[in-house]
Amino acid sequence: MYKVLIADDEVLDLEGMRLFIPWSELGLEVVAAVNNGFDAYEVLKDGRIDILVTDVHMPSMSGLELARKAQETEGCSGLRVIFVSGYQDFHYVKQALSLRAYSYVLKPMDDSELVDALVHVTKELDEASRKQEEERQWRQAAQRMAPRYQPQQETASVEPGKHTKLIQEVTAYMKEQLNRSLTLKEVADRFAFSPNYLGLMFKEEMGVGFSEYVIAMRMERAGELLKDPKVKIYEVADQVGYRYMPYFSRQFKETFGMTPIEFRRHR
Repeated sequence: MYKVLIADDEVLDLEGMRLFIPWSELGLEVVAAVNNGFDAYEVLKDGRIDILVTDVHMPSMSGLELARKAQETEGCSGLRVIFVSGYQDFHYVKQALSLRAYSYVLKPMDDSELVDALVHVTKELDEASRKQEEERQWRQAAQRMAPRYQPQQETASVEPGKHTKLIQEVTAYMKEQLNRSLTLKEVADRFAFSPNYLGLMFKEEMGVGFSEYVIAMRMERAGELLKDPKVKIYEVADQVGYRYMPYFSRQFKETFGMTPIEFRRHR
């Protein structure tokens, strides 16, 4: 549930919001309901608050000042602010807009207006959470792929193995041929080795099998190509050697934890 902080110096308004808004049904939890900006700021500093619902005009520290200080506070960058106010003065509205307020609800307040604002801000938080999850999955996928390339990246800093130069030539050839079918037999014929012998040398040098390495190379290249929105997804699949789109999509999701469409949207 998303965490909500309410701040209003009018006790009746404060209690009305706390008691009559269906917070739990909206997927929200009121962490605190305070009657001044200073107490509200202490709550913001001490715990993660997702939504601040605050009166604009409060003594000592106004809601506008509270929102401004929150923007400057570490850990509050994702805070959504909803202002409630009995002031229709454009000066207040303009300041609220400058503070990237999500909504400005006028008093005397119709509960449905605040509920509507909360519904919309909750949807926005859901979308932000979804994107964060996609990013987390993408990072995990990148970390899973990294070890597959580790041996090749480290060859310059360690003592070369017996077959290092040969396998470097093999992998360079494989990279050039990613747009078409690539088999161990074909590559072995190209370098005049038996498939079994080349396969053994390859795994000894790279730490992974030939087929697994080919897939990793294809997926890495696909990820690079998908960053360009002008290249269509079926063109990306074709350029990395996949002629059957469902298979490409399945392989991509197994690697990155998301479909090519989701990956492109995230990027």
